[in-house]
Amino acid sequence: MGYGQSYYTLRSIFMGGVPPPAVHIHLRMFDVAPGVPVGAIPSRKMVDGPLNKHPAEVEIPEKEKETFDLWLRELWQEKDESITRFHETGSFSEERLQTTGIEVPLRLHRKREFLDAFCFFLPACAFFIWGKIRQ
Repeated sequence: MGYGQSYYTLRSIFMGGVPPPAVHIHLRMFDVAPGVPVGAIPSRKMVDGPLNKHPAEVEIPEKEKETFDLWLRELWQEKDESITRFHETGSFSEERLQTTGIEVPLRLHRKREFLDAFCFFLPACAFFIWGKIRQ
């Protein structure tokens, strides 16, 4: 008994060919205007940034911060309940509606494709090595 990230790493998936048996994702979209309690941002007082004339941040009233914090905590609670429901019933939905699953295979098209997961490190490594050579 443990967490999936302990067993299914990038190395085990791409190098060892051991993918997780299934990955379940439940997406929920919100319409920001009526669904998320953020208030009217354009009417807020802007605070200038120290180095330029562009607004760096917006002053948000404390009551609105508390309202958003409460909304966010309730959303996280719903997420926790949804995950618990999934483990108990096999469905994210309370109505137990049968949803259509989409299967996405975790296979490499080319052997060198696993390098794509690590390519963002290459520029940093190159600059590091170049700096060491120049010294």
